[in-house]
Amino acid sequence: MEIGSKPMMSIEGLEIALLISLIFFSIIAVESENLIRSVFALLGFVISLSILFILLYALHVGLMLLLVYAGGAIALLMVVIMMTNRREE
Repeated sequence: MEIGSKPMMSIEGLEIALLISLIFFSIIAVESENLIRSVFALLGFVISLSILFILLYALHVGLMLLLVYAGGAIALLMVVIMMTNRREE
């Protein structure tokens, strides 16, 4: 590394940032009273987890998480939430 050059972000720093985002999204998904916000937090969790798997050289696992959970399960949850009738108490 040359003197005066900016250091590049290391993989470890990116992994720590992804782990912090996983904790953040999981807390929001569990503690939120708004179902739409919970589903979007779950989507953020799945995307962060799949990026983490891809960084750890488990490309197939990361891509399957994106395809199956982010693509299918989250879309299904959103449709089910939008189709249910919510009663105001």
